[in-house]
Amino acid sequence: MRKPHVAGYFYPSSKEELIEKIEWSFLHPFGPGYIPNVSDEQGNIGVISPHAGYDYSGPIAAHSFDALARSGKYDYFVIIGPNHTGLGADISLGSQDYLTPLGTAKIEKDALDILIDQDLEVNDYGHEMEHSVEVEVPFLQYLYGEIKILPIVMLDQSLEAAKRLSEALKKLEGNFTIVASSDFNHYLPLEKLKRYDNIIAKTIIDRDLRALYSYVYSEEFTPCGFGPMATILLTFPGRVELLRLSNSIEIAGGHEGVGYASFKIDKFKEQ
Repeated sequence: MRKPHVAGYFYPSSKEELIEKIEWSFLHPFGPGYIPNVSDEQGNIGVISPHAGYDYSGPIAAHSFDALARSGKYDYFVIIGPNHTGLGADISLGSQDYLTPLGTAKIEKDALDILIDQDLEVNDYGHEMEHSVEVEVPFLQYLYGEIKILPIVMLDQSLEAAKRLSEALKKLEGNFTIVASSDFNHYLPLEKLKRYDNIIAKTIIDRDLRALYSYVYSEEFTPCGFGPMATILLTFPGRVELLRLSNSIEIAGGHEGVGYASFKIDKFKEQ
């Protein structure tokens, strides 16, 4: 069992307060404006969602989870985040159930075994203090109740690593979805932050991974989950839609801030 590392910091540690904060995120002026219901259809999208404290990025993240709920139900959720801690393997698969104030998200063991067979490594040390996967889980639990997950964190976010992970994910069975966890540019004044975030967002919409990596490797642009974003684009080939783009300055104030974006990606190309 992986115990929550950022409960009481990134999101409330009590069940009641966490539910209130998630609902606040959905109802916030920068959020969808309503609390969604999960469709009975079989879902067919993936999403990119931010992973900061809910006070800052929760309303933007709510757009991704609204899209997931409206798309329908899934057998399990593959949640891919960047590795901020430097611990663990280049790509660390999590094998421990994730505990949150809303309950336990159990590991989808059959899917985990498939990825192990693709020579990916189980390394729970890489998950122990990492927040990028953890903060996505309560939103899914709030909407779907009991869920199964496959948590992955990427220390190596190179395009080669994203391609390797994507090829492994294509072997998975069942109707799964991907939540790619990423914040956008970090610690910039509002005008520059919005300009840089729009540039990165365009690379995602256009599926231009060459441009995305060019910007990231210039070290002027600082989206932290470029590897997970590349992985979902390589895995799900359908249409990309930007749901909402904003930042911590617009939501919570301050002189410098972090950018947040939510996207949905169709699992399949239109025929």
